[in-house]
Amino acid sequence: MPSSSPKGAKAAPKTITRRTVAPRKAEPKALKAKTQDAKLQPAKAPGPEVPPPKAPSLKLKPAKAPSPKAHAFLVGVKRRREALRVYAVLTASEAVALAIVEAASGEDVTVEPVGRLSKKLARPLKLLTGEPRLI
Repeated sequence: MPSSSPKGAKAAPKTITRRTVAPRKAEPKALKAKTQDAKLQPAKAPGPEVPPPKAPSLKLKPAKAPSPKAHAFLVGVKRRREALRVYAVLTASEAVALAIVEAASGEDVTVEPVGRLSKKLARPLKLLTGEPRLI
């Protein structure tokens, strides 16, 4: 159905009407004095008085040194007349990984770093920090 006004035409602005307020009736002097006293005193809530909430304390905690990230290191263990065994160890440094595997392997072994595992490969192994796992 076609409209009566063209598409580009603007609507007429709305007119704002102001409401008039009726003047107040004069109050007796005694009632005026009571209401003025009531205005000066703060309103009291019914029921027991509750102390105002305490402001949150701003206690600063000492900053912690960032802990080194753990990496999955591969450590090779060679015994005389045996094949090379490779262990995966989750530690912060390669030197710690070598020491852990050497302590767990016993005597007459040579321990050497072989490489590192990526996070993607180390995650399914569910390695625990400081525990060597034979790969």
